[in-house]
Amino acid sequence: MSSPASDSREENFLENYFLHLSQFAFDRAKELADKDKGGTATCWGTLLQCFSQLATAEKMYMTLTFLGQKRFPGIGRARENLRNIYQFLIQEFKRLDSSGHMDTTPGTVPPSDLEILLAHLCGQLYHYLTARHKMMDLYEQMSAMANHKNVSFVDLSTIASEIIEAHRRGFHHPLLSPVKSAFSLECSILSYLLEAQVLISEWQFLPAVLQLHQANSRLASWAVLASVKDLPVTRAESKKGFSQSKSSTVPALYLWLLKFKGLLVSKFSLYFYDVLSKQSSSVEMKTLTAKASEDFVAKMITFQKKSDATSVCLVFDTTGVRDKFTGPGYHHPDKFVEPPRGVDSFPAIFSYPGDRPTNHWPNVLMRINEKDVAETGDKISCFYDMKAHSTYFISRVDARVSLVVIFETKKSEKDSYVNNFMSDFGSHLRCTKILSSLKPGSKT
Repeated sequence: MSSPASDSREENFLENYFLHLSQFAFDRAKELADKDKGGTATCWGTLLQCFSQLATAEKMYMTLTFLGQKRFPGIGRARENLRNIYQFLIQEFKRLDSSGHMDTTPGTVPPSDLEILLAHLCGQLYHYLTARHKMMDLYEQMSAMANHKNVSFVDLSTIASEIIEAHRRGFHHPLLSPVKSAFSLECSILSYLLEAQVLISEWQFLPAVLQLHQANSRLASWAVLASVKDLPVTRAESKKGFSQSKSSTVPALYLWLLKFKGLLVSKFSLYFYDVLSKQSSSVEMKTLTAKASEDFVAKMITFQKKSDATSVCLVFDTTGVRDKFTGPGYHHPDKFVEPPRGVDSFPAIFSYPGDRPTNHWPNVLMRINEKDVAETGDKISCFYDMKAHSTYFISRVDARVSLVVIFETKKSEKDSYVNNFMSDFGSHLRCTKILSSLKPGSKT
């Protein structure tokens, strides 16, 4: 049997090791495992080797190395290496968990209390790494979403929720508390952000606000848990590649989640601009949107002025919404709202300059509902109406939202300025650009 003093020393090691992992101090955790020479438990040496590899794997995971683009051979191998490391560790922890159980065979030496504890921890680490594997799969789906049109944010949100539900009771030992907290925060932040994207796209004001608030609160909690202090606090810092700063101890995954939240706040500010502007002055709104990671309002205004477009607007399709449509903003649940009909079934989320161009609205809605537009997805469709002597550019930026640019003149469907704006603007609102930026080295 091991002495209480040695047990205490090993438990102290475990406490420090898992604390380092939760604080993004992966190199320190690996150094701790590599330098430890003692240990009275028969499996201690094997565990130290596993802990050394686990620190390396966690660093690769948090820096998103496993999502590296395959055209770079070294990074492509790293992607497979991480899966191999996790798979090896899963097998080792499962084996060590089994070997630490009581053997009732006569004449065998029963395991010590420490060995029973370590076996118990190995069993829980097995579940932890299984959950990690699932998160890797989810991030890979997200980063590839731009090329896989059949994956929706509803699907991604559902997967994130299922991972949380499946592992919320796993790896609960007090010694694993730091990594349990970090993992729970990561999963909940991602889940709230994905759900916020779904709700913003469905033009649901209050539920989207609550999801963004929850995500922001948990990002702050994770920063406290990890003792993070050098976070980007301004739009300028985040746009100048703060995450690439050599002095930063914040891994790419955390910074990406922060960036994703910033984009969704920017999108929220655009989709609910009219609601928010009623609660503040135009000067305050301009200042607030300018501080956002993406000033979508300013981009639309600038484009309209430079292109001489008659109108630039976002159109929402209310037909077949999950809940009764009450319009943007907060409405009392018991308030009766007449269901929209006709052209009112397609309100303008945002329109510049001024309100929606009513004289063009029938034409716009007819084009939006045409089969060839509905099935083009994110592609840009161009139509010229001889009677109205107007050109309409239309593209879907969300399942129910279309970006429409109207010119009261004949325009070429290949106009590069119009097409480039709509393509770039749409990729931001669809969030495909931010998802693609998960891959190290990707251009955003």
